[in-house]
Amino acid sequence: MRALHLRIIVLFLSCVNAVCFSQTVLISIVNVTNGRPVRNRPVYIAGISGKISSDLDERRKLLTKPATPELLLVTDANGEAHFELPNPAPAYFYVRAVLSDAHWDCTCLVRVSTEEVVRKGFMTMSPYAEHKPSAKSIQPKPGEVLFGLRPTPWWWRILYPVEKG
Repeated sequence: MRALHLRIIVLFLSCVNAVCFSQTVLISIVNVTNGRPVRNRPVYIAGISGKISSDLDERRKLLTKPATPELLLVTDANGEAHFELPNPAPAYFYVRAVLSDAHWDCTCLVRVSTEEVVRKGFMTMSPYAEHKPSAKSIQPKPGEVLFGLRPTPWWWRILYPVEKG
């Protein structure tokens, strides 16, 4: 009888996925030049409500002004913001870090696979940040969405108003 219970429990646990449980997701924004956190920045989350929208609609929610995110967070002194995934968790969700284009080179809007985030974490780096060798050493933890950023050079900050025009 005990062996039967053990088999049933093993069968049940093999069917349960980590995504089925309520999971805390950590959003981190890090300056890869010096390893310091980027504080007090808004982070928009969309696609977690369970309402089915197209990919374009979810992106539009986060990019248009005024933005209409499902969740608005602000990074703390450690450059982190936390939220709980709903149960059942969506297959994908969107994260946008709101940063000044003049000061940060950033791919700030990402579509994230929930399973990938829970299992091994997700990292996105700006093309400018990838040129820094030390940037490769920063890795996300399971349950973390990590934005690796690098400040724009001083000359870009001066020319930005002209380019924005």
